[in-house]
Amino acid sequence: MMSKSDNQLFIDFLKSFDDGEYRNHKFHDTITEISRRESGDRKPLVENKKVMYSLDDIAKGSKILRDNLPKTTDALYYKEDDGKFSLILIEFKFHNLDDPDAKDLLDALVDNFFAEEKKYKCLDYNDKKDLNKIRNYYGDDVTNALVLKPFESLKVVIPKLYEEYCLNNSNIEKLDIKMYLENIEKRYFIFVSTYTENGKFNRHNEELKSQSTHLEKYLDRLKFGKIINHYEIWPSSDFKDFLESERLI
Repeated sequence: MMSKSDNQLFIDFLKSFDDGEYRNHKFHDTITEISRRESGDRKPLVENKKVMYSLDDIAKGSKILRDNLPKTTDALYYKEDDGKFSLILIEFKFHNLDDPDAKDLLDALVDNFFAEEKKYKCLDYNDKKDLNKIRNYYGDDVTNALVLKPFESLKVVIPKLYEEYCLNNSNIEKLDIKMYLENIEKRYFIFVSTYTENGKFNRHNEELKSQSTHLEKYLDRLKFGKIINHYEIWPSSDFKDFLESERLI
């Protein structure tokens, strides 16, 4: 656990973004604005007046980061609860985790090829072997992004933003930001269009029992590696419940 003085130095760093903006996107904004689609109808995933830091926009406004933007979570927040300081990372994704993704569909297709030999006579052994190789090497883009975002946010983005903050404020007391981030609690929350804990369903609404969401096993590895301490996946409709459960309102 870090000291109160260290926590205050970090809070001072975050508050330096309170009045900033980049290309008319505020660094400190409502969840309604932070969760909007970047293009198209610009619909927000969540409509809520809670104000948090827009980490995407802060990174885009950074001179150090803007030319080679890392992956960032959408929102950044902190809380002090019963003397405990936590950094909260939030991602908003217009995605239905209950639907089979491309990886699920490929798995099902390859399994069918191997299970129904007579039906697919046009495929020889080498064809099936190649399909199986593709399956084993295939990575789902959504899963990869959702796992990479907290990693790069904590290991690249926040340290570089802090470096820039220190360069612009040479007389401040400075944190060892990497050590600080290693020692505070980091909580990661993903909000998607639809999500249940019962697994995914195929086009016939039959549960894919052996193929429940792949995401959790990757997030468990982030916990194991102490990149994050906690994660949860929520349907976007329950954002207010999330705020209440985290004692943020």
